[in-house]
Amino acid sequence: MNYKKLFLTICFLLGVVVLINAQDIKSRNVPSAVKAAFNKQYASASDIDWKKSGSNYKVSFDMGSVDHKATYTPSGKVISFEKDIPNSSLPQAITANINAKYPKATIDDVTWINTSGVITYKIGLDGAPDATLWYTSAGKFIKQVAD
Repeated sequence: MNYKKLFLTICFLLGVVVLINAQDIKSRNVPSAVKAAFNKQYASASDIDWKKSGSNYKVSFDMGSVDHKATYTPSGKVISFEKDIPNSSLPQAITANINAKYPKATIDDVTWINTSGVITYKIGLDGAPDATLWYTSAGKFIKQVAD
């Protein structure tokens, strides 16, 4: 087998794995306990999109003009919740750390994440480097992933 065929085969298999792990689903295929929990907390949500990830259900939605995401167990328990926040809402300790470590980069977007009561921030950087950073709510650097 030549390298081109091997590469295409690997890409195809990776695509299949991604499709299996996170599949778009219609609202009617979401368990009633999950929909009830979601509707109770986010009755005014719009632009709602559901995905199944393993045994859990992920929902992307808007509240006003703000993007939100939540992950639920099949019984309707929230595992995690995230929302976009303005750059100005990022804790000062994190902003100062980013400005010191990445003086040539600009903060593009900020996501506030609550996973079982633990708050983290995901920050997209543009410039030098293009990267995604994660910080704790106390301002401690967790990791960087190149974009």
